[in-house]
Amino acid sequence: MHSSTTTAQGRASAILDRHGLATVVMLALILALGFGLRMDKVINPLADPGDDAFAYRALAESLYEDGSYGGPGFKTPSDWSPGAPLLYAGAYYLTGGVRDGVARGVQALLGTAAILIAYLLALRIGTGRRAALLAAGMVAIYPPFIYSTGALMSEPPALLTLPAAVLALLWADSRSSLWSWLLPGLLFGLTALIRPEYLFVALAFTTLVLFRRWPRDGAGAALVATAVFFLAVLVPVIPWTVHNYVQLDRVVPISTGSGKALFVGSYLPADGEYQRVKADLHQRFTGERLEPDSDALDQVDPVPLFDRIAAAYPGLSRDAALGKAGRENINRFLADDPVGYAGMTSRKVWRMWSSGVGGAMSSPVGRVVQVMLVLAGVAGLLLLAWRRRWEAIAVGLPIFMISAIGAATLAPPRRNEVLMTLVLPLAALAFAEAATRLSGNHALPAGKTTPDPEP
Repeated sequence: MHSSTTTAQGRASAILDRHGLATVVMLALILALGFGLRMDKVINPLADPGDDAFAYRALAESLYEDGSYGGPGFKTPSDWSPGAPLLYAGAYYLTGGVRDGVARGVQALLGTAAILIAYLLALRIGTGRRAALLAAGMVAIYPPFIYSTGALMSEPPALLTLPAAVLALLWADSRSSLWSWLLPGLLFGLTALIRPEYLFVALAFTTLVLFRRWPRDGAGAALVATAVFFLAVLVPVIPWTVHNYVQLDRVVPISTGSGKALFVGSYLPADGEYQRVKADLHQRFTGERLEPDSDALDQVDPVPLFDRIAAAYPGLSRDAALGKAGRENINRFLADDPVGYAGMTSRKVWRMWSSGVGGAMSSPVGRVVQVMLVLAGVAGLLLLAWRRRWEAIAVGLPIFMISAIGAATLAPPRRNEVLMTLVLPLAALAFAEAATRLSGNHALPAGKTTPDPEP
């Protein structure tokens, strides 16, 4: 008992020596603020969280109640990624009942942990504790992060796993042990299980690890490090791939739905926007015209509409048929109107980054703030690339890859939410650099990898 107490005291002393008492106190206050804001949403959830939240809730409930993923009454359950429902069902098992407040409480805890990860990531890529505290503060109060805690969605768990995966990747790269690559691989695998598009990011990092380690460690060690990372990515993914193979009789790593996303995102007449595509299909098949933002359209079940599109391709699964229809859209619209298609693509990316979920960041003032944060993030990434190219690649790769996926498929504001956990630390770096230059202090010279200790 005495030994464990001494060890805990030693660790606390080491933390204070490394970060400073004032920094630790400020960070604790930021964590308390972030937790309090999220707990308010746990107690006062969203009145109308939307179809996606209801779907994730239903999937988690069915996992708890009868061990099935959606049950016989759930349409296309394979379209939904399993990471979040599995997490929420686990919370139900631990507490002995389906209680949405418990699941939202888990989200609040994960969101609070993400604040700490943002601090550590900003400290790793930044110029000191002030930038790191600023990053933690922005993550603590960023409205979409708080808003999403009020409903059972897939984004809140990924708000922790993505920045933690990037931080773990940078940590593993600084160590000699090849087994250190297990942690970032596992975290990227978990992120992909929550948000399937991040499987492409994990695969890109697999290649990046190989090319990063080869010149430093030689071919043998680089191949082993890459294999450890890749196998760790697969640990969370393979069990669900087996589940999908049993249920769907074909190989689906995480979820279907990519075909539908490609069809919607490539549909030029509706500018690649889901609600407008839904309205267009409804009018085509029923003759009734509904406005894209109307309550009447929200009440329309989209599944039969997309089933009608898929029915034009007999012999293919629904997802494969919609994917083929999407590729045909690309070929046709690019040939007929390449300028218009390029304009649609750029508008989709703009819509993705110029707003955020919830009323705060979708209001006119919120949009201005959102754009300023994104521009500051771009400035921070350029600054980081000038100083530390590897760190810039590690942080920037998910941002650019997911933006590219959104440009090709669907790009709603929800797509940027998880990425903002990387953008905000970059923005903090830019703001801290601007403050340093305005105060007349000198910034770190190019190539310097660590700041001088702060007083």
